[in-house]
Amino acid sequence: MNESEVLERLEAVFKSPMLQMNLLAALTGTCAAVLTWVFISMSKGVQGIFYGDSFIHNSLVDSSNEWKIIFIPALGGLLAGLIIEYWSKEAKGAGVPLVMEAVTFKQARLSAKKAVAKCFAAATCIGTGMSLGRVGPMVVISSTIGSEVGQRTGKTVDETRTLVGCGAASAITAAFNAPLGGVLFAIELILAELRTRSFIPIVVAAVIATTVGRGLTGDVAAFDSIPEYSLGSASEYPFYIVLGLITGFAAAIFIRLLNFFETNIEKMEMVPVPFRTCLGGLCVGLIALSFPHVLGNGFGVTSDLISLDTDEEGALIMGDSFPEGMDVSTGISSLLVFVLSIMILKIIATSVSIGSGGSGGIFTPSLFIGAAIGAALGLVLNDMGIVEHPGAFALVGMAAFVASTTRATLTAIVLLFEMTATYEIILPLMLSCVVADAVCFVV
Repeated sequence: MNESEVLERLEAVFKSPMLQMNLLAALTGTCAAVLTWVFISMSKGVQGIFYGDSFIHNSLVDSSNEWKIIFIPALGGLLAGLIIEYWSKEAKGAGVPLVMEAVTFKQARLSAKKAVAKCFAAATCIGTGMSLGRVGPMVVISSTIGSEVGQRTGKTVDETRTLVGCGAASAITAAFNAPLGGVLFAIELILAELRTRSFIPIVVAAVIATTVGRGLTGDVAAFDSIPEYSLGSASEYPFYIVLGLITGFAAAIFIRLLNFFETNIEKMEMVPVPFRTCLGGLCVGLIALSFPHVLGNGFGVTSDLISLDTDEEGALIMGDSFPEGMDVSTGISSLLVFVLSIMILKIIATSVSIGSGGSGGIFTPSLFIGAAIGAALGLVLNDMGIVEHPGAFALVGMAAFVASTTRATLTAIVLLFEMTATYEIILPLMLSCVVADAVCFVV
């Protein structure tokens, strides 16, 4: 083979559509991972200004200025409302439906201007304590990267859709160090298809995003300090079915409540958008005055809920999110009431935050709500001497609630497995997720 033939073959290789798509997928994954890290840093920076490192143990608690916590989410809502009103109307809400709509009806075209507006509005809302999550905004930002790459390189609509899926997968991957969950999220929710020509680039993007993300934040699971739970015996299966039933029903109520607030608040056309979002933040602040646990995405509280365990003497081990001095020596009634209270209040706070037009997602709040439901059932069963690890039910409830609210059961199962690095209870996890999804669909 002479030199000219070698050059011709190399030229043919570099002109290969699949190679080009994989290179663009790698570029999308790299940019998405970096921007995901930037967005998380932005929201944490805003949080640090008003609360410090923790929403719960913040500088305002137990001080003469504790009342100010009421107005901080309202301020965030007002600023986000101004961004929504005067920069981009589409900066409000969760974000993932926006990407799904673009892929299905708008030839995978997402606007960079709207994504930047979403970034600032969401970081402001989440950082000031409105009950919203980061996943929705991160998916919008990263998917927009894929859309822009596809459009600017002259790719077809199908190829651009694939690159949008690459961005979405990269966002989940970089945020939670969960490459498999990210790939399934893109396939099950964003593209709603499984084809080789889209699957391979999405995997490439997820691998690159994981590598870059781990370089920025370290190689640790999202929940990296929970006990290694296991299924005690097959007799526990019925209780996980009960958990799935309860979780699915609760998810249906949550979805209806979200729709109720969003529909009715949108009818308040005489009230400017900034005042609506400000009012939503004010409602969250009023709840937070007594229960700061509802502030923000609730990731820390969720971690403590799924870490509920018992020591060798059978005493409960509780994290920093629970009130100091909570007496469980005579039973778990006070702890149970507390867990149920923050679960109900989180549902209300999230519904108000989204319904008022706040910018952010519901994925992480859903983790919180599901974990609280599972923890409540686990505490009851633990008090009855049936199970040893109430946190295991919190972990499974967390996955089941996400499966119900997103209708992406497989993604929820794999993603929660990766986020917790816990395989021992994968069977009850799968069982509860499918039961919860079925109940939510029927109800």
